[in-house]
Amino acid sequence: MFTFINTSRVGTAVQGVAAAEKGFQHALWYCKERRSMRALSGKKEPEEVADAIIWQPAVRQMLLTQKAVAEGGRSMVYECALRNPAQTLRNPACRAPLTRASTPPRCALLADKMNDAKAAGDEKGEKHIDEQLAFLTPILKGFLTEMGKEAADLAVQAYGGHGYIVDNRAEQNLRDVRIAALWEGTTQIQALDLLGRKIMLQKMKPIGEHCGRLYAQCRPLLMHSDSGLRRRAWSLLGHAADWQLLTYRLGLRAASDREAIAAASVDYLMLSGYVTLAAHWLRIEETAVRALASRIPSPTPLGLLDRGDADGFEEEAEFYRAKVQTSAFVFERLLPRTAAHRAAILAPTSALTAMRNEDFSFDH
Repeated sequence: MFTFINTSRVGTAVQGVAAAEKGFQHALWYCKERRSMRALSGKKEPEEVADAIIWQPAVRQMLLTQKAVAEGGRSMVYECALRNPAQTLRNPACRAPLTRASTPPRCALLADKMNDAKAAGDEKGEKHIDEQLAFLTPILKGFLTEMGKEAADLAVQAYGGHGYIVDNRAEQNLRDVRIAALWEGTTQIQALDLLGRKIMLQKMKPIGEHCGRLYAQCRPLLMHSDSGLRRRAWSLLGHAADWQLLTYRLGLRAASDREAIAAASVDYLMLSGYVTLAAHWLRIEETAVRALASRIPSPTPLGLLDRGDADGFEEEAEFYRAKVQTSAFVFERLLPRTAAHRAAILAPTSALTAMRNEDFSFDH
């Protein structure tokens, strides 16, 4: 039953990602076309009567949030996914028979690796990967559906009043994604499942193992030659350590306060989601930096790529540079949201439990 439910929950997370992507595409087109006033730093399109609103920092904040959720969310889902059947047919490595001694195919992700371990008779390996999937599933379902709602709402906001009417379909995307945070277990249920059942009942083993994987991801990048990648690796390392320590503090508090886990659970899920999103963007950035560096002579500093390449390299370089820039946005504008969630997690439960039911309202 839980295998079926968890599969459905990952599928619901995909709905959140899809809504973010749809909202982003809607908003990006409109923000490039809609003109209003001039950019505060000076004329950007002097031949036009006004600059497009995409030049405005507040608008770029909305667009980059949508882009970060759509692309980073896809990476989060891919980590837990089964391989695409069409890809399996095209890739000989995916068709190779599995044995105890065989290496898992390169296209395999967590769900595939679990099935591969089962096919190879590796019960211990299968159980270990199943525990990873169980830990990640409520984060995907809860966080990505909430962020899908935010991204769809930002599309309506980018359109202004035009986003509220049916003509541009932005409002339909927002209505459609709203149910994603409800079915297959509401966000609150996912939060209790993550913190209560997946972490505390497992004596915090899953959070220790997961943060260990984050430490391993960061470690090779801490002395990287690229300063941005190096700085963000240190940032993720600190957030992962704080996430793990925060979990232990919650466990100690729960020993004397039975409401502590439930009171902190939603903020804990969202904090977990932001750290996980940042980890995926760090991985994306690392790939982009490597791709950029491999296409220029080794003595050339990465910053000189801004001059472009007349031989067709520039378009590909822009693609990779956009990944690096989006990663910087995630770390500098989205990851700091964890500070508010952390404060709420550590707040006394009495702020939620002190009021009597009868005192919530006095008019009925």
